[in-house]
Amino acid sequence: MAGTWYRLDGIHVWWDAMASTQIGVVRIMIDGEWDISDLADLSDSLSESYGLLYPLVASDDEVRARLHDLIRKQFWSGDIETRNFGRYLYRNIPTAEALKLKSFSYSSPGALEIAGALGVLLMATKVTRAIIASASEFIDLWAKVDKFFEDRKHLKRPSRKTTVDDGLALNSDEALSLCREVAGKLGFDAISCERIVEIAGNPIAALKFIVAVGAQGGKLARLQKDGLLSLPPLTEDTQVSAPARRGRRIGRTGIPVETKRRRRPKS
Repeated sequence: MAGTWYRLDGIHVWWDAMASTQIGVVRIMIDGEWDISDLADLSDSLSESYGLLYPLVASDDEVRARLHDLIRKQFWSGDIETRNFGRYLYRNIPTAEALKLKSFSYSSPGALEIAGALGVLLMATKVTRAIIASASEFIDLWAKVDKFFEDRKHLKRPSRKTTVDDGLALNSDEALSLCREVAGKLGFDAISCERIVEIAGNPIAALKFIVAVGAQGGKLARLQKDGLLSLPPLTEDTQVSAPARRGRRIGRTGIPVETKRRRRPKS
């Protein structure tokens, strides 16, 4: 196979010019006293995080469109519980780009090597390290998010129409502000945040999506805080790359706006 290996802050990257996605291998140092529940938490968090983040970097048009549609359908209503949805997305990822266990050795200390789409590995690592670095700040931030959705349990997905009612538009504006705040704390830049809003369909759904990503990063952060693993440091920025969906535009409020073609008058 023609290609080149290079190293990026603890992540070994295989670059193949003929491949649609860069594949990387992240080496996670492990230590301490593990039990079976810790292994289960690690496996669940990795698959959930990977499933949620992969749609943000998917290169195949058909796969990307299918995953984006699943996200839009999931993240509506006042309930922000999204348990197991990341794993559902994960099952829709092409086998060649799913997570692979490359090596696992443990004698305290040991190491775990996992291969997968480079962009996803970078984002998952960056999100987790951001949570670790600003743990105290996230306490108040999550409280603000919880209150936002607690006060809006009545929110429903808008029907197909060309206008948006004032109440939904106002909620959308507040969600966008929170979305930018949470995304920024998790390590996403402003452009990536806007693309997540576009992928999810509107700021309210995007906020739920970002919260779900943060929840999975929090599980990995807990394992590192407990001294069970150590993720590699990162200095490389990550970008969300997702073109706009055809036949659909996002209105000024961020709410999806369906447009209809005018019929030509019969001559």
